[in-house]
Amino acid sequence: MDIIGDRLPHSIVLEDQLSFEQIYRQYWSKLYIFAFNVLLEREICEDILQEVFVSLWEKRHDVQISDLNSYLYQSVKYQIFNHFRNSRYRKQLLMKLDLMSTQYTSDEAYEKQELKAQIQHVISKLPEQRRIIFEMSRIQGLSNAEICENLSISPQTVKNQISESLKFIRKSLNSFYLMFF
Repeated sequence: MDIIGDRLPHSIVLEDQLSFEQIYRQYWSKLYIFAFNVLLEREICEDILQEVFVSLWEKRHDVQISDLNSYLYQSVKYQIFNHFRNSRYRKQLLMKLDLMSTQYTSDEAYEKQELKAQIQHVISKLPEQRRIIFEMSRIQGLSNAEICENLSISPQTVKNQISESLKFIRKSLNSFYLMFF
């Protein structure tokens, strides 16, 4: 069984436990690491993941999931939030979370500024025609039809140029992220 496009497979809705087990094996460790990075407590993380997967199985007939990856991460976030809310150490945990949030806010401002500068630098490296099309689309907010009209080019050319721009930007930013983080 393949999980295509991160959607809940039809077979799981039809009570196929093997499909569910594959989802469990595919996502458990990633979700555990995500939860552990926040909570730093093995037992609580395991409980949270058990709740998420039990809920997924129980709600398989009732929910429409278009992006399984996002659904599972959101479920873990929700369970972490519930843990904080219900914890007898709530005040201490919320103070810790607030302190972390303050730290991340100042770090995020710097990171956003760095990322924005890096994106501008990468965009400037695009070939002129591709850069113009990309800026018209993403910065000026023009539709593909408006770009076609302004530049007298075909819709397919606009799509291709934007697609190539995004590939180039992603590739360039991947090396930036590795260096930055």
